[in-house]
Amino acid sequence: MSLVHKLEEANAAYRAGAPIMSDAEYDALVERLRREQPDHPYLQTVEPEPENIFGGAKVRHHAPMLSTEKAYTESDLIRYFSAVTRQAARLGMDEVIYAMTAKLDGLAGSRDRAHGVDLATRGNGLQGEDIGKAFARGLKIVGADVDGPGEIVMPKDFFEEHLVPLGFKHPRNFMVGFVGADTEKDHHRLVKESGMAHFVPYANLPRFYADKDTILRDIAYISEDIRKNTPYDTDGIVIEVEEPELRAALGSTNHHHRWQIAYKTKGETAETTVTGVVWQTGRTGRITPVIEIDPVELSGATIRRATAHNFQKARKDGLGVGSRVTMIRSGEVIPFIMDVLSPAPLDVPTACPCCNGPVEEDGEYLTCVNPHCEAQAEGAISHFFKIMGTADGFGPKAVEKIVAAGITDILAVLDMTRADFEGMGFGPGQAENLEREMKRCMSTPVEDWRFLAAFGIRYLGRGDSKALLCAIGGLDALNGITPAQIMAIDGFAEKTALCIAHDLTWRWMEIEAVRDRMEAPLVSSAPAGDIGTLPLAGMSLVFTGTFSKDREVMETQAEALGAKVQSGVNGKTSVLVIGEKPGASKTTKAAALGTPVWTEAEYLLRIGG
Repeated sequence: MSLVHKLEEANAAYRAGAPIMSDAEYDALVERLRREQPDHPYLQTVEPEPENIFGGAKVRHHAPMLSTEKAYTESDLIRYFSAVTRQAARLGMDEVIYAMTAKLDGLAGSRDRAHGVDLATRGNGLQGEDIGKAFARGLKIVGADVDGPGEIVMPKDFFEEHLVPLGFKHPRNFMVGFVGADTEKDHHRLVKESGMAHFVPYANLPRFYADKDTILRDIAYISEDIRKNTPYDTDGIVIEVEEPELRAALGSTNHHHRWQIAYKTKGETAETTVTGVVWQTGRTGRITPVIEIDPVELSGATIRRATAHNFQKARKDGLGVGSRVTMIRSGEVIPFIMDVLSPAPLDVPTACPCCNGPVEEDGEYLTCVNPHCEAQAEGAISHFFKIMGTADGFGPKAVEKIVAAGITDILAVLDMTRADFEGMGFGPGQAENLEREMKRCMSTPVEDWRFLAAFGIRYLGRGDSKALLCAIGGLDALNGITPAQIMAIDGFAEKTALCIAHDLTWRWMEIEAVRDRMEAPLVSSAPAGDIGTLPLAGMSLVFTGTFSKDREVMETQAEALGAKVQSGVNGKTSVLVIGEKPGASKTTKAAALGTPVWTEAEYLLRIGG
């Protein structure tokens, strides 16, 4: 594959929110092309956007929406400053003061309401796609509502707390899916209700000012300070001239403005050899390769292994034993394989590395289809107790020991006694605790949607489980449900409905059997009668911090008293309830919006508790 073809393929995947290589790897390939073919057309214009990835109409930009030239070294910055200084001297300017802002790592867009454009993607710089529908989906403008370019982003603390546990890996990729999805899914609703989908106009970013000498002297400190004080993922800093006359004199190419440059920290790299490939099976059955390498030192750490993107890319790139690769690590970032210098065939397993059961290729993934696989069993048991939220002690190490003893399903765990736990090697005290916690799990009332979500059925997280049960009238209606019935519910597409119906069919006996073990009745999601007389009726609450009771118990109680519980503060939040050590992002957002704040004592007084 040619270098340009690699870049085109990587750019298309990145723009679609499904990157096949890191930013650093892509930038390194661009630099290589610049060295080998400095006049290549790919370097002269904005990297094109794939056709119709957002489903919007074509929109012509009134002012071209260009890319940003990049600098990785002091020499790169000196060249930029020299060009600006020369042009400033021609205009009679003695000194130039530069503005610096965070380079947000999101989906670029632009507003131009004077020409009828609510929001459009960058596209090829001259023409993009209309994505104004994102505002109806919950996209919020941060700061002044101004026209011009900006970035669609998500606060990194919210992403790490709420979306990483759902399997999402990068806020930018999530936001591309958020904007372009045909149907609103569980995770989209979570973000919408939390008000955490943001469009940040570049004009609203905090700006820091300095001359070139100060910037060159303190660039590392400045970059780190801006990164730490930006609530979103960043990809360096942007340095630019603000003086209109100097901007006009410097002008632009077809690719970038000459009055602006992005400074990015280039990670430390090292070449090494792949010495082994270890295949691992996860909770959902997906099998991923871990690449073992000859140890190398990068950014003060010894690197011995790296996880590949997925088996298809690892096979395509030739990440087999004996291949030569370039590793990269920047600061505290997880090291990864930047390039394959000399490929070697990758031996893909024909059986699950955990249970030796059959595997299937599903697009870019390799999947174990044995429902009794130990690796999947560990994940499923841990997931059950985590989502139920009413039992402690069933962490990864405890569950690993349970599964190693031959207990591979939830029902079998629920039948265990203290003596059974001791027989597996647990101490008397821990065995007693596990038995007690398991009984607490079965005797504590939980919502039917939480119970359903605990089984880890594909596409049935907590939000979608609740939506499904509310629509069909309760758990019993799931017995024998068809894909067509699920598709008739708003937010469930054909592929999702097929998977849900299939998984419910083969797991229904297990679901019923576990429900029979429950000593407390499930709290129904079916629409209730008049709740207007309840103490929290019509209110939207957010809980943050540590309380005298488990937070999920507090939230369940609030819902039973008529409230809607949100995961994040937004304009619809009635009250923020705070315990000890409340989250800074929630309290800051509440203060900015003027949202009332109750302590736990005030909350309990309000509900008569």
